[in-house]
Amino acid sequence: MKIVILGAGALGCYYGAKLAAAGEDVSFIMRSACEPVRRNGLFIRSGDGDIVLKDVRAYASAREAGKADLIALTWKSTANTALAGALPALIGENTRLITLQNGMGNAETAARYMPPERIFIGLCFICAMMPEPGKIIHLEGGDMQFAPFVPSTKGTQEAEEFARLFRRAGLRTRAFGQPEQIQWCKLAWNIPFNGLCLAHGGISIEQLFSLPDQVERAERIMREVCLAAEMRGFPPPREIVRKQMERTARMGAFIPSSAVDYLKKRPIEYDAIWGAPLEKAHEVNAPVPHWEQLCRDIRARMAPEP
Repeated sequence: MKIVILGAGALGCYYGAKLAAAGEDVSFIMRSACEPVRRNGLFIRSGDGDIVLKDVRAYASAREAGKADLIALTWKSTANTALAGALPALIGENTRLITLQNGMGNAETAARYMPPERIFIGLCFICAMMPEPGKIIHLEGGDMQFAPFVPSTKGTQEAEEFARLFRRAGLRTRAFGQPEQIQWCKLAWNIPFNGLCLAHGGISIEQLFSLPDQVERAERIMREVCLAAEMRGFPPPREIVRKQMERTARMGAFIPSSAVDYLKKRPIEYDAIWGAPLEKAHEVNAPVPHWEQLCRDIRARMAPEP
């Protein structure tokens, strides 16, 4: 199976390298890192075992990569406008696409360009960064979840096949039948912690945990997100708040993706991570005042300087 990682940053390079090291046929479509990776290869530094790939199929465009059996979409949701130009060159008669992206609304965008029953939601619970082109530091995590964008028995079976594919690469994976069922689990972390680190000007998890009132605020927001999910019919695991708070306390100097984007003056994934999920919470009249205040704080932070 020919696998193409579309928009290979830190996350895409990590998972693509894991697949390639397991013997899969993997190509990477990347921008600024393309030439360095072609020259020097791809290096993953991880407590789970380093990976060194010397001969990497790295491409600057989808046209160079050609048709794929499986597309793993890993760029930020803010780049989804580029799908119109990229997907036609990659999609064949039986191509499947997995969105390994933050938030909600990504599969809906991809469905403008390919049959929705061939699209799958994938969630990655990982801390990774790319300090230099082609050099990835894997700090923590890596577990994955999959679900069909259009729920069906066949879709769930295919999601299980993708889970097995990544499991063979040494990752812990699980398949589900409903996309919202897994999306809320990651949003329970992303909304408070990605949001608060961004709202405070691009600080690390370690810096956030030095502010006890903000740790308490994060937990309140997380509980609101979990309540919204439950009211929509997708209750998260019972111990999710406690486990996520404990896990996050160990992340140290890690800076979440949106806080990094803010520091580098890149577009923020506001709609996917905060806006679209908040609309779903409002649809069921979930009481989420702390989440709403966080959204106001993020929008204020994103506002152009006078």
